[in-house]
Amino acid sequence: MILSPDECLAVSSLGWADKGGLWVLDTRRGEISTHTLSDARYLSLCAGSDDYFAVMHHYLGEQLVITAHSFTDPVQVIGRLRFSPTGHQFEGEPRVWEYLPKAYIGFLKQPALSDYRLFLIEPVLTQAEVVTLDWYDNSYDKDYQGLTGVVEVPGQDKLIISVQRDSHPVLYDLSQRKVVKKLSLARRAGNPTLRFRKHPCELWADDYDTLLRLDISNWKVTDKIVIQGARAGSQQFMGAYAFSLDESLCAVARPFSGDVVAVNTKRFRITHTCNLGHQPLTVALLSDGTVYARDWKTGRLLKGQLTKKKWFR
Repeated sequence: MILSPDECLAVSSLGWADKGGLWVLDTRRGEISTHTLSDARYLSLCAGSDDYFAVMHHYLGEQLVITAHSFTDPVQVIGRLRFSPTGHQFEGEPRVWEYLPKAYIGFLKQPALSDYRLFLIEPVLTQAEVVTLDWYDNSYDKDYQGLTGVVEVPGQDKLIISVQRDSHPVLYDLSQRKVVKKLSLARRAGNPTLRFRKHPCELWADDYDTLLRLDISNWKVTDKIVIQGARAGSQQFMGAYAFSLDESLCAVARPFSGDVVAVNTKRFRITHTCNLGHQPLTVALLSDGTVYARDWKTGRLLKGQLTKKKWFR
């Protein structure tokens, strides 16, 4: 889920439940609405700055579309960038791209090779580029190891790209157009989601059942904690994680425990819990401790309130 800066709206899209639809929650009224944005197979959402967010429309490689939205009217498409095997085309308000991520990962069929690509946007010039990633070669099992996401390293001309079922996201130098390092997470072969915490600037990641943070000066893991426990000899994955507005807490969904836990970002310890039942997969945390999540299988809204663990002082 992505929260609006005023915490009045949350947007989400679960492919198996929403397909090409945008799920919108009004947190003030408790009202939910779903709006079809396209006939894409599924959507993925990317937070921007200020009041903006981007939506990636994933087709079966025939095209990739990125649309720009504002929480003022989340359903309205302000800008659109369409990539096809023959080129790309911008539509709508050009300046909106200045408030959105510049790098995206997606699958595109092209005459020479159908594969995952890096899509780069230059907002000032309103230009875009499709980059072939030579390092993503047959050393990966491409039937099981797609590219799952990309984040921009703050203040550097670098990206970090995550690979499915792989605990080694790659640090990619944009100026050199090559991998300069592979990071090491928890060796859990998960599908890492990567986020930068702003104050202080540090990289957070999940690796199947484990939450980690890394020092960006050397890309070493400084802390890690197993979030989703399981019986001996088995593993169960954790759900999505999200920071509170002031970044003092990180809420993590636990689909196999029926709850959401919150990690104190300073101490890196679980300090709060919220029992929701069902199987919470996505999560958003409001400043007043209200937790919103969506059920893994049905997409149903789950709501609760964080409570402090009794043993924590």
